Amino acid sequence: MIRPFVLASAALLIVLRLPSLVQPMGADQALYAYVGDRIGTGGLPYRDAWDQKPPAIHFLYAGLRTLWHADAIVPAADLAAAAATAWFLYLLGSKIGTRGTGAASALLFLLYSNPAFTRLGGVRLRSQCETFIALAVTAALATLAHGAKRRAAWPIVTAGILFGVAFAFKYNAAAFAGAGVVSLWLLKRPAFLDLVYLALGFCVVPSLLLLVFALGGAVRPLIDATLLYNLQYSGETYAGAADVIRYLTAFPIERARVDAMWTLGGAGCLLLLAGALSDRARLVPLVWVAAACVSIAINGSRSLPQYFVQANPALALAAGWGGAMAWDWLKSGFGRSARMPAIAAAVLAAYATVRVNQFDKLADYTIFDARHAMGSIDRGTYLARYDDDRKYSAAAGTALGDYLRAHSAPVDRVYVFGFTCSAYVASDRASASRFFWSRPVIVGFNAGRPGYGVEGLLSDLHLNRPAVVALQQRDWAPDGPDSAAFFMSTPALAGWLQAYYLPASGPEGFDVWLRRSGTP
Repeated sequence: MIRPFVLASAALLIVLRLPSLVQPMGADQALYAYVGDRIGTGGLPYRDAWDQKPPAIHFLYAGLRTLWHADAIVPAADLAAAAATAWFLYLLGSKIGTRGTGAASALLFLLYSNPAFTRLGGVRLRSQCETFIALAVTAALATLAHGAKRRAAWPIVTAGILFGVAFAFKYNAAAFAGAGVVSLWLLKRPAFLDLVYLALGFCVVPSLLLLVFALGGAVRPLIDATLLYNLQYSGETYAGAADVIRYLTAFPIERARVDAMWTLGGAGCLLLLAGALSDRARLVPLVWVAAACVSIAINGSRSLPQYFVQANPALALAAGWGGAMAWDWLKSGFGRSARMPAIAAAVLAAYATVRVNQFDKLADYTIFDARHAMGSIDRGTYLARYDDDRKYSAAAGTALGDYLRAHSAPVDRVYVFGFTCSAYVASDRASASRFFWSRPVIVGFNAGRPGYGVEGLLSDLHLNRPAVVALQQRDWAPDGPDSAAFFMSTPALAGWLQAYYLPASGPEGFDVWLRRSGTP
């Protein structure tokens, strides 16, 4: 039975996230939403809307957008995923850890995984692929722990299915399936048939998705986008194998300096490692954290904040279990005299995390969101704060969406060359090209192959003749040319634009062109 204090604390931490429901969706989330909308009209990712993420996130967003066709569905789904992850953490910790592990892990997760600790109130982190990878993996390990002492096959098959779900969100999440195998060995001596069941379960969701793309004639685009492009994207950040190892060993320390989840989780891992000789199940969180680190490193060394979300449940379990174990050590070794040292240790840990995490930022954005929800801040003023001065501006995306809607008919195609995919979503307009964001074209991915590069984009634009073209002025620099500069410095693209379109006054941050009258 869950203690009232734990329930009340969990409820309070969930309520603390409710103001985020008024937040706009982030740049990545708008990309997923657009692909989800194309799925809703019968399209397929990669064939009709090109993105590098594996298909699970797009099909999930298609479902989410069907439930609620508003930006609020993004933070709502993130909140629901956080609550579910905390619940599975409670079950897992209670099953394999010492007394109090489940409750401590769940509460630490709910507190320190709150995206409002990060820039822009966490809009970049909510409902990312890693959010749902974390949920699927936590549920899988909780299911494995539940079935560890049983002879039934269904817990192992179910866990395999959940690992397959995580893989379908991002292929690097396959590392967690390896952690699942090791965890199964740590919790019990698995038979060969157990591994077969786990593998069969893992294949269910990827096989179904592969069948969908085979029936839609889109297997090759799926491979190009989600495998070949991602290998290129990740490889851009590493100079070689030694660089991968350097990053893999360095980033956990760097994260511990700026994120209390990594600070406490790292300390918990050390405590669990010290006590692993008496109970090898204590290695489960360490194996899970190690898999998360491998998965993060496979993404590349850009250290984008969403990459680290997938490690949060593992770190919370390590911190919760390590803290519960330390408390037991103090009590058993010193009796009542341990009470003050234990309290002092807890106060010291709390002070350390306050020094690491910016609680003032958490309070600031939570209050700001709440004030807007209550009507004391107008929408324009509110959106203006969600601007990272590069490729994401909530206000600019809304303004461009309104402009596209006003200057086109519902049946018209439009085109935004940049990374403001929210304009498509806000205007309810379809892109004139499957390359509805610019980076794959700018980096020349698969250039020279039919349907790719500048030639592939130009073929789409000739075919679909958008009513409006918007070129984003600032997005990719200094990592590469900005979209507007690239478009106008590419003779084939600039020539097409100037032949059929006229420059017009539009929202700030975009060069806008309208189709000439009489153009077919």
